[in-house]
Amino acid sequence: MTDAILLMLATGVLWALVGVVFGSAPSDRDRMFSFFAIYQTLFAAFVWIAQPPAAAPAGEVLRLAALMVPSGAMEIAAFLLLKIAMGRGSQGIAWCFSQSAMGVSFVCSVAFLGNPSTVLQWTGLVLTLVALVLFAKDKPSSGADSNDAFYWRLVFGAFALIGAGQFLRLIPEYAGFQESTLTWRLPLMSPIGAVFWVSACAVKRIWRPGSVWRVSIACAAVVALGQVGFFAATKAAFPLRITSLVMPVAIGTCILLFALWCRFVRRERMSWAGWTAVALDLAGIALLSLG
Repeated sequence: MTDAILLMLATGVLWALVGVVFGSAPSDRDRMFSFFAIYQTLFAAFVWIAQPPAAAPAGEVLRLAALMVPSGAMEIAAFLLLKIAMGRGSQGIAWCFSQSAMGVSFVCSVAFLGNPSTVLQWTGLVLTLVALVLFAKDKPSSGADSNDAFYWRLVFGAFALIGAGQFLRLIPEYAGFQESTLTWRLPLMSPIGAVFWVSACAVKRIWRPGSVWRVSIACAAVVALGQVGFFAATKAAFPLRITSLVMPVAIGTCILLFALWCRFVRRERMSWAGWTAVALDLAGIALLSLG
């Protein structure tokens, strides 16, 4: 039990580090394009080396790709919006807000996959929504202009796209795919960002690796370690029948640590509404994970 909980907490720490490194990456177009291109290429290489897919029927892999490719495209758009938002206003609010996107995938799973739901889960969704409203009320002290509607459109857009992408990644579990086919999920998704950003750099004739390679490598490393930590935590939790705790503990740890980082290291001010939002968000995520 102790090992499983420690792995969940470690995963949350790594996901918070992703936010720290991601937030420190440059926001101007030229360097941002180069950052994404290098980071996504390194991460795709890690996935194919560390988690190579098994042999599977070609037809099923193509059907799976019809879900994974749009999910990967949504992730590209979501993190582009998130990066622009983090360069424009409060990083803490933007990151915490986006990490709450599991509420979107929960509603879609109930509506379109026929998943059962409980009163506790719907209570968790309500708490998450209240948290998002409170995050928005905190904007005068968040570091963003209190009238910066564009910042909030970016944050909401990233939130919606991340949630929709998460839902698409859930569908294969219900689509009757063979286990061997399911091993293609991450290998199909991971190269999409690399191809897109490398192509964007080529088309725009933008390539400034010298100014971003360090932060790109750091981001790829913590994202990869986060993947390793998540699967290790899931594996340790499975025999104990506590796999439902992996996501809420990891995401909750991530949100709390990143909020503290932004407050005490970045010196972003957060009002009572912001801290109440963090607390409600953590409670909501925990309840959403109860099946």
